[in-house]
Amino acid sequence: MSRRAAVIRALLPLLALLAFSSCASLPPAAPAVPPAQESRVVIFHFNDVHGKIDGFPKVAALIDAERRRGSDVLVFCAGDNFTGNPVIDQYDPPGRPMLELLNRLGVDLMTPGNHEFDVGMENLRLFAAQARFPFVSVNIRPRPGNEIPNLYASRLLTTKSGVRIAVFGLIQIEPGNGLPSTHPDRVQGLRFSEPLATALEMKPLRRNADAFLALTHIGYEEDVKLAASMPELDAIIGGHSHTRVAPAETVNGVLVAQAGSDLRWLGRVELLVRGGRVAAKKGELIDVKGLAAEDPEVKAMVARFNDNPAFARVIATAPFAIEGKDALGSMMTDAMRAVHGLDVAFQNEGGIRLRRLDPAITLKDVYTLDPFGNQVVEIAMNAGEIRSLLRDSFEKGRELDLQVSGLSYTIRTDKELRILGIDLRGLDGRPLAEDRDYKVGVSSYVASSYRFAHRDPGRSLNATTAEALIRYLQDGADLSLYRDIQRAFQDPPGRNDRY
Repeated sequence: MSRRAAVIRALLPLLALLAFSSCASLPPAAPAVPPAQESRVVIFHFNDVHGKIDGFPKVAALIDAERRRGSDVLVFCAGDNFTGNPVIDQYDPPGRPMLELLNRLGVDLMTPGNHEFDVGMENLRLFAAQARFPFVSVNIRPRPGNEIPNLYASRLLTTKSGVRIAVFGLIQIEPGNGLPSTHPDRVQGLRFSEPLATALEMKPLRRNADAFLALTHIGYEEDVKLAASMPELDAIIGGHSHTRVAPAETVNGVLVAQAGSDLRWLGRVELLVRGGRVAAKKGELIDVKGLAAEDPEVKAMVARFNDNPAFARVIATAPFAIEGKDALGSMMTDAMRAVHGLDVAFQNEGGIRLRRLDPAITLKDVYTLDPFGNQVVEIAMNAGEIRSLLRDSFEKGRELDLQVSGLSYTIRTDKELRILGIDLRGLDGRPLAEDRDYKVGVSSYVASSYRFAHRDPGRSLNATTAEALIRYLQDGADLSLYRDIQRAFQDPPGRNDRY
C-alpha cells in the first residue's frame, strides 16, 4: 500500500464518524423469510491478476462450493488480467487462456483495467466478443466505428432470488494525457472522461435497484474519494493500486473493497438485502494459497496453458541473483544501448515488472520482467533535451523514475521536491558535453507518454525492448556488473522505498 493510502486509512475512523450512514455487521443466520423480504448476496471479486493463473483451480472450487449451497453468488473482476505472465501475454491470440478461465469461472461482470489495452484493440475486441460476461465502464467513450463489443456503462443484474443490483464501472486515467496507463497507440479511437466526475452521473441508477455498486479500476485512494462524494453507493469493489483491504472498510457508509494482486487473495463481499435496500454488509479477503480443494477441470486447463517448454529455456546464467530496479533497469538499458548502438538509453521503472531475477535466467523470466511489447525508439537529443525528459519523469511522481545506460544523473531538489537542477555525467565521470547530439533510446511508451523537448521526432527501430534484452543475454553479457549498481540519484536522497 502507498504511503498516501496509509494516511487515508488512518483517517477512516474520523470519516466513519462523519458518515451519513453506518454499516452494521452481518447478524447470525436469520430465520428463513420470503426472498422478496430478505436475501443474502455473496460477491466474489479479484483484481490485477496480471496473468497469474495458478490459483484459479482453488478459486473455482471455492466459488462452485458456495453456489452449491444455494447462495445468491456473483463473481466480479476489477480489471488488469494481462501483462505479467508470458504464458498469457505471448499466447496466440494474446490473453486467450485468461478468457477461457474467466468464462469457466462464471464471471458475471468485469471492468476493464489499463492493462487490458496492452494486447491491442484488435485482440481486446476479440476477447470482449468471446467473453460470456459483459464489461462495464462509464468513462470509456468509443468514437463511432471504434466500439468495444459487450461494453456498457452499467448493468442491472438480477440474482436468482430476485435481488436487483445496479453496477457501473470506471477506469483510471493519467492526469497528464487523460489516457489510461498503457501505450497511447493502443487506445486510439477511444475517449476517456474523468472518472470521479463521470461517476456522479450514475446516481439515478439507485432508484431502480435494491443494491447499488461501483466496480472500479481507479485505485484505493480514488475509491475512498468516490465513497466520500457518493454515499448513494452500497459498495465499491476496486482494483489498480494492488491494495490489500482486509477487512473491507466503510467510508461515508460505503463499503470499500480490493483484493491485492496476482490472485494471492480472493475478495468476498456479503450483502444482506431487506425490503429493497442493503441492511448490512461486510467484506473479507481469503488467502488463496491456504485453500485445499481444487477444481480438477480448471487445474487441467492451467496445466495445459503452462505447458510451453520454450519459456523454460535458460538463455543466460548470472553469478548471483539480480535484484532491485537499479540493477534490473541498468541491465535492460545496457541491452538497448549495446544491441542498437546507442549512446544513451532510458527505461521507466513502471516497465520493470520483476523485483528479482534468479541466476538461471529463462525466456519466461525476460517476458515477465518486460511484458509490454514496447518498441525501441531512437531520438537524437542534446543534454538540454535529456534534462527535459528527466524533469518530466521526476515530476510525474516526485521521485526518481528513469533507469539509464550511457550516463549517470543527479536530480537536485529543495525540501518541497521542486527541481533545482539536473547534473549529467558521462561514462568517464565528467560532465556530459552540452554541445553535441546523442543517440538516445527509449521505449515507445516513454516516447509517446512523456512530455519533453526534442527536435528530432524519433524513429522506431522495429524491435522490442524485450528482444534487445534476450539478444544481450544470449550474446554473453557480463552480468557480474549488476551488483550494487546505481546510476540515478536524488540530492538530497528521496524516499527509501526503492527496490
